[in-house]
Amino acid sequence: MTQHAVLGGVLLAFAGGAFAFGPEGHQTVGKLADSLIAGTNAATQVQQILGISLEQASVWADCAKGVGKTKAGKFTYQTTGKYPECKQFETPKGKIAMVSFVKRNWSACHPAADEEVCHKQYHYADVASQHDHYQKGFVGTSDHDIVAAINAAIQTLQGGQAAAPFSLASKREALLLLSHYVGDIHQPLHVEAVYLDTQGKVVDPDQGTFDLSTKTIGGNSITDAGANLHHEWDTVSDALKPDQLGTTGISDAQAVPPTSGDVMTWSTQWATDTIHSAGPAFTGATFSPESASKHWQVSVPSSYASDRDALQRTQLLKAGARLAQLLQTIWP
Repeated sequence: MTQHAVLGGVLLAFAGGAFAFGPEGHQTVGKLADSLIAGTNAATQVQQILGISLEQASVWADCAKGVGKTKAGKFTYQTTGKYPECKQFETPKGKIAMVSFVKRNWSACHPAADEEVCHKQYHYADVASQHDHYQKGFVGTSDHDIVAAINAAIQTLQGGQAAAPFSLASKREALLLLSHYVGDIHQPLHVEAVYLDTQGKVVDPDQGTFDLSTKTIGGNSITDAGANLHHEWDTVSDALKPDQLGTTGISDAQAVPPTSGDVMTWSTQWATDTIHSAGPAFTGATFSPESASKHWQVSVPSSYASDRDALQRTQLLKAGARLAQLLQTIWP
């Protein structure tokens, strides 16, 4: 995996705390799903398993990124009080749960020296922008990417065991993760990536020999007028936050068509759909040569910000609807 690979301490520190769609975007997805399953067996199961809403649960997987490993090899939760949305999980019992998950999902995927620990890689794929679909085997995919992570959570919620290298201890842990990962797979820069050479030319890492210098870390090493490109796509406007779109978008979310086929194919379908939708992320963009600090500058069309906002709205609505559809399929 490449999206948040370690190319330097600054990038790693940023990536470790990054939230796809930001906490507000994830909460919007959860709030929409809460409304869409209200009164159903799925809602009953969610409450029995979690004891909290999907809106509240949706940030847990990113809060768990606050668990680190000391030089002595001890796992501890290290970001108490840093993120307000994580406060609900920062009880003694809650910290133990996050530490347990991270410890079990730290290195079983055998991360390379330039890659993040396993549980952080569960949040994304990095399919090159030249592709029109998601397919295992492409550079940026793996058996522990976002597509596989969603399937691991589904397997656990259906009463089975998550496929290796995932280690999910309970249905509660799986549902906490699923409520977040469905949001992640709808964030364009968590599925599609642009790969650049040292001169800023877009290259295809699946053609010829893969050059490690083409990693842009899911846009984290690209800057737009000084701002981190990936962070721009994580951040949502006020109109897309849970107290806005989470309420006003219910009818639009209800209109999202159901996903067809076996439920274990849904995450692959969603990843492909995100790739199809991701045009505004890179269309019309041009890139500078790579700097000494392994960054590229991007120049974007004048409509870029408004196009991004419109696509974020569409993707949040899809995510909320599909999370609800998935839960109702697991618990009809």
